[in-house]
Amino acid sequence: MRLFVTLSGIMRSRLQAWPAAHRCLFALCGVLMIMAVSAAKAQITAQMPAQSPVLAAVMQPVALEARLEGDRSVSVLTMTLTHKVDVDIYPMQSPDRLVIDLPAINFQIPPAFKSARTPLVKMVRYGLFGPDKARIIIDLAAPALAGRITTQVVASGFARELSIEIKSVEPSLFAVRAQEAEFAKRSSLLTSDRTAEGAGTVAPPSGTKGRNTDRRPLIMLDPGHGGPDTGAVGLNNLSEKDVVMAFARDLKSLLESRGQYRVMMTRETDVFVTLDERVRLSRQNNASLFVSIHADRLATAAEVHGFTVYTGSEKATDAESAILAESENRSDAMAGADSVAVREDVSDILDDLVRRETRSRSALFARTLLGRMEASGQVMNKNPHRSAGFRVLRAPDVPSVLLELGYLSSKTDIGKLSDSAFREKMTGDIADAIQRFFETTKTQDAQGVMPH
Repeated sequence: MRLFVTLSGIMRSRLQAWPAAHRCLFALCGVLMIMAVSAAKAQITAQMPAQSPVLAAVMQPVALEARLEGDRSVSVLTMTLTHKVDVDIYPMQSPDRLVIDLPAINFQIPPAFKSARTPLVKMVRYGLFGPDKARIIIDLAAPALAGRITTQVVASGFARELSIEIKSVEPSLFAVRAQEAEFAKRSSLLTSDRTAEGAGTVAPPSGTKGRNTDRRPLIMLDPGHGGPDTGAVGLNNLSEKDVVMAFARDLKSLLESRGQYRVMMTRETDVFVTLDERVRLSRQNNASLFVSIHADRLATAAEVHGFTVYTGSEKATDAESAILAESENRSDAMAGADSVAVREDVSDILDDLVRRETRSRSALFARTLLGRMEASGQVMNKNPHRSAGFRVLRAPDVPSVLLELGYLSSKTDIGKLSDSAFREKMTGDIADAIQRFFETTKTQDAQGVMPH
């Protein structure tokens, strides 16, 4: 399907110059290919159970192409899809943006679209927002609302082109529509919560799970961002979410190959996960160490580079760390995630002793890691160990750190993170530090020594 649509777009202007026989042969090849794909899909559909995840993936709409055109008054987002989809569009403030909710979509849009923008639209972000939901976020340069929405058949009936008109409006009108959308969403959330409570579907307390006979320490790797939350976008349109996912997968494979640990990831694919959910996953699975992986961008300081490790604290060690934590803590809001207060059971409030021990062990791992990095000759930031109030580091009973692998605003760091040999060396250093950390904590526990 993707090949057929792509060829149709590329060859449209050239086909007119071909001999008639060649044009007929090209068309016949396209038809035969579509028939083969359709037959294969039908065969898979017939053989798979109705709830099969494989079947769901096969039937999932695919986004093949996208383009953004227009000026400061009116812009149009156009997306080519294999199926017609229903969309729900609403505005959000702080910052101004339009949120488009759709069913789950397999986004196969060419990377060049990441740089698409108009005088009215600063950026278009997209990705999975859950197992059954996708989200497109249009970051606005000025207040705007959705206008006409159309879907038309293209590629000889084998694709659908979704067009969304984005029209500039007065700030006061945008504010009213955004407040209405916020009220509607919160009302829907409250209704859902009451329905869940009435049905007795209450989430189990943190830390409860089935029996696990594997006593090896569990390491929870947390590739930052995901889905419509791209994170930082650096040179060459490199997305933070893609860089950290590739690194986390490499680190997971290395740790598992050593056989000393169990390893889980907060996300295995390009999907959005809230900050609180990442923390909840680490606690629910009784993780022994939580490692959040990031690669930020500093637009005003391209010369800044190197590795940094952050631990959690109420007060930031410096202004740069405070700004970074504030930015990371806004990632849920930037993705349009619903924010609700999390109620904490009295039995789940840990005493200050446990919290202090957790923070001490977080700092111990940070020192252990930086010592290993220095011994290995890794290039580190001028101030490689910093602290700030990162929401993702707030688990009271799981030692947690946030790693900044480098900066996507630095040509030096991008070159290193794109080099497989460098990534292999860095993952090896992190794995060695993890091993040393658990050896140290095991000795401390045996001797009854409090970490410091």
